[in-house]
Amino acid sequence: MTVLPYILDGTAESFPRLVLENSRRGPVVVNFWSPRAGPCLVVMPRLIRVASEYGGRLLLVMINTDEHGELARRLEVRALPMLKVFRNGAVIDSLQGVESEPALRIFLSKYGSRSEDVLRAHESGATGEAARLAAQEALARPKDPDSALRVAKLLVLDGRPSEAFSLLDTLPLALRADGDIATLHAHLALLVAMVDENGREGATQPNRSDQNAEALFTAAALALREDDYEGACSKLLESMRCDPRFRDGLALRAAHALAALPMAGDVRARVRAMLSPEI
Repeated sequence: MTVLPYILDGTAESFPRLVLENSRRGPVVVNFWSPRAGPCLVVMPRLIRVASEYGGRLLLVMINTDEHGELARRLEVRALPMLKVFRNGAVIDSLQGVESEPALRIFLSKYGSRSEDVLRAHESGATGEAARLAAQEALARPKDPDSALRVAKLLVLDGRPSEAFSLLDTLPLALRADGDIATLHAHLALLVAMVDENGREGATQPNRSDQNAEALFTAAALALREDDYEGACSKLLESMRCDPRFRDGLALRAAHALAALPMAGDVRARVRAMLSPEI
């Protein structure tokens, strides 16, 4: 029944090598099935299709319980079909019954991602490589905002804030304006404006007669560079009032993100007081 190098038939004899040993290198999913059980025959092609999508990032092992019933009983397999996930020689999760393809995809997504590779690369000091691996994961899961957030944080740690901002700036507004993504997106917008105004590091305060929303936003970023939190907040609010639709309301989100930065208590109070009419 073997279809791909990472989808294998297992036996009681090969179980220690195929499942237990391999689970110390990565996740191993064991499908306990019987050719006499109709539900097993329904779920198997779905499982193979979904497992194939992970390109070897997890191993799928098929155990025929008609041939290896003692192994199934020892592992407390009481109903079919049954999936058990092994990691580091032990069962860490299980799923019983006929599941739809989307449900199987959700179940396996917890174990077939590149998260462990990303973590290892980052911990070894190869943050750029970690960002590359995380980006591949994000491309494979375009509807998962956490993947994009993970990539952005790694890009920041790798000294590439402009790329992190560009990544988050491509997300739909509903994601950009919500939760941790909104805060990081706003912080990065200020940082990019601070260091990249007209493509120059260390720009001075813009001296423009047409104080439009963009110029005011840049002025806020440069005020923040000087630790002038109140000035930065004031400019952001001016930018918002100049054009409430500027960058989909970025100025107000940046003002709220600014208020979360560490600052003296009296300064924080004044900044929040400036924001309170806009909340």
